[in-house]
Amino acid sequence: MYRGLLLVLALILGLPATAGAETVAQTLRQFGLLGTWANDCSLPAANKNIHTVYEPLANGNVRRTYYYAPGKTSNQYELQRVNRVSSDQLFYSQSNGNNRMDVVLTVTGNRYHVLSSQNQNGIVYVRDGRFTEHANDGKSAGRESPWQTKCHD
Repeated sequence: MYRGLLLVLALILGLPATAGAETVAQTLRQFGLLGTWANDCSLPAANKNIHTVYEPLANGNVRRTYYYAPGKTSNQYELQRVNRVSSDQLFYSQSNGNNRMDVVLTVTGNRYHVLSSQNQNGIVYVRDGRFTEHANDGKSAGRESPWQTKCHD
């Protein structure tokens, strides 16, 4: 499965960034990803209930921000490249300065979770929907990446 995922990523990286002349924001809007997501939308952002916000930028890219408490961010990235892998999977490349992460999401209705996540140096944080020993100082190794539900646009 791991080799298959690497092949899919290699193929994706060789494809144009979006279909036609779509911007990253347009593709994410069509996929329903723009807006606020959380493990539990009825609860405020917290360490165990990260709120994820995907917001369009004027340049056509999208900013992805994790909130671990109301008004407090744990990290923020700009999505600069996106491709549809299938009808329920989306690849994106995000960066925040010198750091780049390549991510594949599985999206089912109003829920998603990270299927894979790897940095520019090849360190894998999520593989086959599960955290690796490199995620969260190894504390989450083997656990499924959380499913987030869309709270609002």
